Amino acid sequence: MMKKLLCVLTALLLFCLPCLSFAEEAAFKTLVKGSKGSDVAAMKLRLFELGYFHTPKLGNNFNDDTVKKVKAFQENNGLPVTGEADEATYNAILSETAVSAYPSVEVPAVLPQIDWPERDAEGYLVGKEPFLYEDDEGGFWAYLTQDLQITIIKCADESIPLEWFETDIRLRGDERLMTVENNPARPGTRFKHPFDIATENGYVLGITDDFYGHRLDRKDTVGPVIRDGEVLSSKTYSKRLHNLPNLDIMAQYPDGTLKCYYSNEKKADELIAEGVVNVFCFGPVLVREGEIDPMVLEGWYETKSPRQALAMYEPNHYLVLSVLGRMDTSEGTGLIRFARMLKARGVEEAFNLDGGNTLALIFNGRMLNKLATWENKQFVRTVTSLIGVGTKTYPAETEE
Repeated sequence: MMKKLLCVLTALLLFCLPCLSFAEEAAFKTLVKGSKGSDVAAMKLRLFELGYFHTPKLGNNFNDDTVKKVKAFQENNGLPVTGEADEATYNAILSETAVSAYPSVEVPAVLPQIDWPERDAEGYLVGKEPFLYEDDEGGFWAYLTQDLQITIIKCADESIPLEWFETDIRLRGDERLMTVENNPARPGTRFKHPFDIATENGYVLGITDDFYGHRLDRKDTVGPVIRDGEVLSSKTYSKRLHNLPNLDIMAQYPDGTLKCYYSNEKKADELIAEGVVNVFCFGPVLVREGEIDPMVLEGWYETKSPRQALAMYEPNHYLVLSVLGRMDTSEGTGLIRFARMLKARGVEEAFNLDGGNTLALIFNGRMLNKLATWENKQFVRTVTSLIGVGTKTYPAETEE
């Protein structure tokens, strides 16, 4: 009987030993400086997705830079700041509720409470007289008609530091995105300040576009450019490059749809055959079909600069995101953070327009980024064309 019992106990022990061994192997081991392996690689990739790293080419080793990124994550997520990834930190990094490197940048701007006029169910003005609201100190501007809504809010994150404008545009009826050439007889020539172009053409809102005139003037490859249904340039790259601009495009269709394409994906005559109204050529594509473009995440465009993007939520509902840079109060941004800002706002398509000193955001006869950035307009690059929204009549002199 005793021998039989010993046999049973031995069998149970032999059966349980592998389980005990598996349990020991499954126990989480804190990741520290010097750790290597798939767990480290997965953690670093997730930290990249959250904005702590700026390139996905990270490897599987836990080095000094990884320690810094883990500490930054722990601080943003209310965890003990150790620089080591214990089980709680590791699980928090992989969770869907993880707080990103720039939490304030990912939160879309909320419009302030003001005394709005009577509006219909879609937010358009009921009365015939346009509604104008300007608050430079509070950082909010608005313009409403029966078929047009423009709201602009200025945002800031001093911890980065970063300042930006979010311009929401809604159109219906005959309203649409418009373009203008300074010299229609010879498109791409006669450079002017964007402020002057906007006011001379009576635009309520004006933004700089793809600056294609500069490439035309320099006899560079211009890319597919279409304005008001006319092909102004068609030559482009045979493959998608990492240049800035890389000559990706955003096409505007008659129904108000904006659609992004890669530089070698659509030819000008194909776009004309599809009825495209305008094609802006700069790039790269930032968001396509709701997802950040993989090329952006490769980290080729991470110089911190002023940036401007045109994006679409749905046909005739657009967002212009204008990030200031090269200032003490705003360092500018690379395209990874820029694309993440756009995706966080829920846009379907987003396209990088020319930024740097080309960036201009003109509202009601004043350049808003000038209020935040420059003392006078000569520090803004001259251009040959502009994107406009809405029209009105301005006095002869609109700027002091």
